[in-house]
Amino acid sequence: MYKMKSLITALSLCTAFLCVTSLQAESKSLNPDSLKVAQQVENAFSEVVNLAKPAVVVITNKQVAPPMQEMPEEFYRFFGFPRPQENTPGQGRRRRPAPAGKGSGVLISGEGYLVTNYHVIQDHAFLEVRTSEGKVYDNEKDKEAVKVIGVDKETDLAILQIGGGKTKDLPFLEFADSDNLRVGQWAIAIGAPFNFDYSVTIGCISQKGRYDTGMSNYENYIQTDASINPGNSGGPLLNINGQIIGINQFIYTGGMSRGSIGLGFAIASNLVKQVSEALIKNGEVIRPFIGVAMQELTEEIGGQFGADYGVIVSEVIPGEAAEKAGIKNGDVIQKIGGKKVHSPHELL
Repeated sequence: MYKMKSLITALSLCTAFLCVTSLQAESKSLNPDSLKVAQQVENAFSEVVNLAKPAVVVITNKQVAPPMQEMPEEFYRFFGFPRPQENTPGQGRRRRPAPAGKGSGVLISGEGYLVTNYHVIQDHAFLEVRTSEGKVYDNEKDKEAVKVIGVDKETDLAILQIGGGKTKDLPFLEFADSDNLRVGQWAIAIGAPFNFDYSVTIGCISQKGRYDTGMSNYENYIQTDASINPGNSGGPLLNINGQIIGINQFIYTGGMSRGSIGLGFAIASNLVKQVSEALIKNGEVIRPFIGVAMQELTEEIGGQFGADYGVIVSEVIPGEAAEKAGIKNGDVIQKIGGKKVHSPHELL
């Protein structure tokens, strides 16, 4: 029986050795030509990251905590506690700003203009912007280091400038035309999720032209399955050419989870570019009021008006621009500035 067990053990070892040898032989016989395409894609991702990373910044929002409510005089007398010196009128202790949140941003010009989400800098006392090289711009130490050029709450976008405009050659990224995006294209996100700075995630464009999310009155979102988490806000969503196709804003999560479940949303680059240019030029976005109420042009209603696309005017507000331009109830608006519109959202 002992000899039989020894024989079985020996056979098992031989079999295992032969299997390992066979696997090694198979791995050595891999055809390098079959890996070329995958290696080319891998190289492309690395090149995009190397191009984009110097233009991505990490933003720290520093806020001052509200002062603690002062205890009534009876409290100190009853317990025999001395009244804190910092609560003495005229001798209040200065409360130092502390980090309240972290987000991302991306430089869009060599002069130091960068775009981020408004909610990344909301209620800040001071802002700190750090580059991938480790250079820190902190307007607590130097008020010219980081300037808020303008914010647009309607789209949750903000423009900052670092360096006081003294530098002209900072690395920056260009915007792609988000109207030309195709569902299924690569999407690459760079940001600081959960304080893990300069994290890179890769996915695809799941859908474009998303709206009615309830996040804004002026919505044009790109949906992606590239992993986006808290801290990615304000950072870029890129195409395979290293161009900005969107600014990451929010995610949908499941249950109690705060993390990504593959439903990330970025503000489309064309909207970001439009708002950014207005903020840099004017410090605000001025939106005209047309003065109409609109509704979708259904196939049935479109048939009655002889139109296969457009938006039907259901009401014209007296005295406003539309009435002065001669627009009437029942008119169908098909183009704005030569660009076709298919919904009230697109018209806005």
